[in-house]
Amino acid sequence: MLSPFKAFKEPIIIDEKEHKDLKIAKPEDYSFMKKVEIVPLTFSELLSVSMYYPVMFGSFEGELFPFAVLGINGKNVYLNEEGFFKVDVIPKAVESYPFGVLRKKEGESIEWIVIVDRACESEEGYRLFEESWEDTPYFKSIKTELTELALDFQRVYEFAKEIASLRLLKPIDFEVTTRYGRAQFKRVFIGDTEALSKIQPEKLYFLNTSGYLPILYSIYFSVRNFKLFDLI
Repeated sequence: MLSPFKAFKEPIIIDEKEHKDLKIAKPEDYSFMKKVEIVPLTFSELLSVSMYYPVMFGSFEGELFPFAVLGINGKNVYLNEEGFFKVDVIPKAVESYPFGVLRKKEGESIEWIVIVDRACESEEGYRLFEESWEDTPYFKSIKTELTELALDFQRVYEFAKEIASLRLLKPIDFEVTTRYGRAQFKRVFIGDTEALSKIQPEKLYFLNTSGYLPILYSIYFSVRNFKLFDLI
């Protein structure tokens, strides 16, 4: 099972009986992201996120997934002192916090599990369950958003699997140096534009009609966004 990203201090799987009286208050800003360096990405945001953040692929239990780099050495460089992002595009997983989804895969079976960060429990927050253990209207709306998030995450896994099968990703180890220090990235994957230039026409047509082609190029060039670390 893929772990939640670093912002989650006390992630729990929500259970209507165990957490019947749980009340959750969403943070008023993004201060919870101050030390978060990487965030997983969904399919629909790959193009927009790669315009501002370095985007690469990692591997977990034999599957590839994309992530955005928000900083290095425990510093989120995209966050200002007031706890707000300096750029317009914010990853969807961040917007969903303190709620999120986990992907559990057993063989061919895939299950998406709703989680919440119990660090955001508050008496001033919203209840998740009624006295009858049914979802409150608030939690129903949250679950609707999380369903869309899970579908978007599932599509990004399919995207990563497809381009990997076409050998359009290559493993790389590299180092970056910024005013926040030096960081090494090992066993990550980026787009292979050389392989893309040699791909068969029918496969190129598929990549273009599926919308994958501009995303691949955008992700490839997104590595240049490490330069923004010294500018924003």
